[in-house]
Amino acid sequence: MITLTMNNFGCGSITLKDYQNVAICVLNGIITIDPTHPDYMAATRLELDLPVDFAMPKSAMSTALLVSNSPIYRYGTVLHCWIENNRLCIEKITEWDSFGNYEIHINSAFVIRGYHGDDFLKVSYSLTILNTDNIFCFNDYRYVETNDYVYFTAFFTAFPSYNTNGQGPFTLQLSGFAPDVSGEIPLVVHGNVIDSSKKGSMLIVGSFENGNLTFSYPAGAGNMGGSNSFFNFFAVRN
Repeated sequence: MITLTMNNFGCGSITLKDYQNVAICVLNGIITIDPTHPDYMAATRLELDLPVDFAMPKSAMSTALLVSNSPIYRYGTVLHCWIENNRLCIEKITEWDSFGNYEIHINSAFVIRGYHGDDFLKVSYSLTILNTDNIFCFNDYRYVETNDYVYFTAFFTAFPSYNTNGQGPFTLQLSGFAPDVSGEIPLVVHGNVIDSSKKGSMLIVGSFENGNLTFSYPAGAGNMGGSNSFFNFFAVRN
């Protein structure tokens, strides 16, 4: 764990799970943003000072996810995220500031620019869905496991839908997924619905614990979930 006490947007101390070496670093955590804070309003990008002994003072571009407090659907988007001069830097997007405090989820890997080491995503492992009710089915997935972190991305042909299956909670039960990964993961749950009048993606936040993913839909979340739902994250092993 690392604790970041200095930032340019008026937030208190932030604790992140971390794996560090000179070629790849993985960070996990949630940053809560107050869009009414004067420091936030003055910032052109969000910056958090990393510990002086952080292994990587500068990285290539990575990503984070903004999860807003927009009613019901918590619309959000991908943010650019990188390390520069021993600071964690995050793109600032103000589209959903009017809905109050929002979250930035860091479930990210950072590599040095021009990295030519071993392909850390080269070897993938098989997972099995244990649910017997047929509400979960992979279209495609990739699961990479190391001694220190995992990478998991999955796209579904079958996934719980609010209209069909209700609010939940639902639990995706997996065989083969590391049991020592825990934390909150944003899920993109557009399903087959595209609303051109809305900006961003429909999001919910699920929790991984003991190799299983649990989540619920908010009340009134019509057309949320179903096929084409997906997620994508790196996570430090506990």
